Amino acid sequence: MDHPRPWLRYIDGDHLETSAIDFHKLAVDSASGDKLGTVDGFIVDESTGRPYYVAVDAGGWFKSKLFLLPIGHVAFDAGRKRLIADVTKDRVERFPGFDRGEFEKLSEDELRRMDEQIVAACCPTQTVTQSRDRSRFDEWPHYKSPSWWQADFYRPDRADRAMHDIGGVRR
Repeated sequence: MDHPRPWLRYIDGDHLETSAIDFHKLAVDSASGDKLGTVDGFIVDESTGRPYYVAVDAGGWFKSKLFLLPIGHVAFDAGRKRLIADVTKDRVERFPGFDRGEFEKLSEDELRRMDEQIVAACCPTQTVTQSRDRSRFDEWPHYKSPSWWQADFYRPDRADRAMHDIGGVRR
């Protein structure tokens, strides 16, 4: 089965190059200063470079959890060189886990359920509705593109080259 949202792609944080921000293992904290984890990567629209999620590695000595943090809940603190989430650590602990290797295999129903679990965990008082005419990515504030993100952070040619290198494919 083809991926139901083929325009979304997981991009490893170290494949996003910019002179202003080094995303690879960039700290992610809550607004109250709790450490939530580090940037593992992003889920982006491959044609526009628009981000929808930050993939955060919560780390740990004996277990590690990756989770997706909707980009509309993240600010960049340039002075401290970190991402600041407006979601508490308690709420983040309720987020579903994320497996970047399985992302491409998820069905439309599984992706929708994951979106709804994330919204329910980060904003439990928000009613989840979706118009048949518009994408949830266009109507939910969770996915509002941040002012600190530049579309040229993600360039498809660079990402394609990185994916070929990882897969051992020669051009």
